[in-house]
Amino acid sequence: MNVSPAAAAAGLALALSACTGGGDRADNTADALEAAADQSSPAAANVLDNAAEQVREHNITDPAAAQEALEAAGNAQAPATPPAMNGQ
Repeated sequence: MNVSPAAAAAGLALALSACTGGGDRADNTADALEAAADQSSPAAANVLDNAAEQVREHNITDPAAAQEALEAAGNAQAPATPPAMNGQ
């Protein structure tokens, strides 16, 4: 099942709102990224899983890191070329 980056971001925001501090926040962020990966296309899942690993490994607590990962995942699952518009 694929999920849009916007839906994943909403879920991640909810997960992050329940965070405490320090390592717990990094673990919660990584867990949320992994949950989003489970619902994403293979390309997006790879991006999100790698980001989750980095968050845990380096104890990253900045929410911007999660947002950047979600944006990168959205770009990874987006088509390389936009679909042709009818009549143009």
